[in-house]
Amino acid sequence: MTGPFPARTLRLGGIAAAALTLAACGGGDLAEPDTTSVGLAAADDAADRAGSFATGSLPAGAITLVTSVAGRAATTSSQACGVSANGRLVLFASDGAAFVPGDTNGRTDVFLKNLDTGDIQRVSTQSSGAQLAEGGSCRSMTPDGRFVAFGSGTAVFVKDTQTGQLTQASPAAGTVPQVQGYFGGALSDDGRRIVFVTQPATTAGVRFDLINQIPRRIMLRDLQTGSLQTLPTDNGIVAQGEVLGLGASISRDGMRVGFVSSSAALVAGDGNNRPDVFVHDLDSGSNTLVSSTSEGLPSNTGQFEGVSVRDDNTVSFGTSGLSNLGPRGLYLKDLATGSLTLVLGSPDGDATALSADGRHVLFTRIYSNFDRRVFVRDRTTGQDRLVSASASGTASDGNSTGPRMSRDGSTVVFGSSARNLISPRPPAGVFQVYAKSIGAAAAN
Repeated sequence: MTGPFPARTLRLGGIAAAALTLAACGGGDLAEPDTTSVGLAAADDAADRAGSFATGSLPAGAITLVTSVAGRAATTSSQACGVSANGRLVLFASDGAAFVPGDTNGRTDVFLKNLDTGDIQRVSTQSSGAQLAEGGSCRSMTPDGRFVAFGSGTAVFVKDTQTGQLTQASPAAGTVPQVQGYFGGALSDDGRRIVFVTQPATTAGVRFDLINQIPRRIMLRDLQTGSLQTLPTDNGIVAQGEVLGLGASISRDGMRVGFVSSSAALVAGDGNNRPDVFVHDLDSGSNTLVSSTSEGLPSNTGQFEGVSVRDDNTVSFGTSGLSNLGPRGLYLKDLATGSLTLVLGSPDGDATALSADGRHVLFTRIYSNFDRRVFVRDRTTGQDRLVSASASGTASDGNSTGPRMSRDGSTVVFGSSARNLISPRPPAGVFQVYAKSIGAAAAN
């Protein structure tokens, strides 16, 4: 790792989200009432409660239960999907029916909660407000929370949460030959552009496996003009490479797209015969190899995740094994200089997100029975802080994973099965979604 990273010390705080058995999670029928506030600030002793999210930002360390209605915790699990730039809006998915009136489709839906008012809006609905028969699974949202991308059935949609307008971003079913559906959905900051991945029709292989009839590809929709384009990520032959993974990422300005591909024809000299991370520039049409050493040698791992095209001309991505890049971990590639930095290696934990300024990294670490706790590291001071903790600093006693950080660095949202983060205690075995205020405390 490059840069001055002194010895770390450990302090307490709170964060995470979990592996669930639902399509995009659950959370619904309610338990144990508490009418003192919509946002419960945690600790088993009522004297330790930090109050509600009534106005402004919470003091550092305060925690709010997102998956609640009238102060009552959900009895089915939910998944944290995103948080607005200012930390005040939280996107989550749930198959619970109690978050909004008239939720009778019996499917997972996507919801947006305003932490200031406590209001919850079901996002996965038609323009008229009628529910979608197949519900929805969340994908991404713009920093202001106005536009939300989600999947429903085999299509990708974008919801304007202000007007209620629902737009299908993916092509109508059956209009693209040999494509049977679409998944993913990453939005530019202004909500104008969205990228998603095709799911080709398949044929049976010789060993009962399924082979794509055409390469999996990335499509880009301009929601303002309606134009649709397929990005040049293959040569048309499945065996010679296609887009891999469940989605692609797009830069804030919507001009660059990050993805993983097994194609060797995207850049000159790609001879490692393995999948790589690339960035496609929509202006120039050029591709840049991202998964390479600082000296320019392509990676020899071929297993990547969490590609993110950042605003400072860098790209972050995760590796799932030891390679010539280094240990399994989260890396940051500088596209201007070509330098590669290990942000967090697997011995320290599994990184999930890097702050907008690159100073803080969120990660999870196993502590007992494969349960995880979530931490934030200040890369300038080398200091770690436990985020999956109650407002009084009590470490989470369940599984906490999947943290997301607001762009201003004030808030982390996560899911957790812990029962000691708020009072009264939520139901056992249920993943709740929480919003943890970290503010300046994470850096200091």
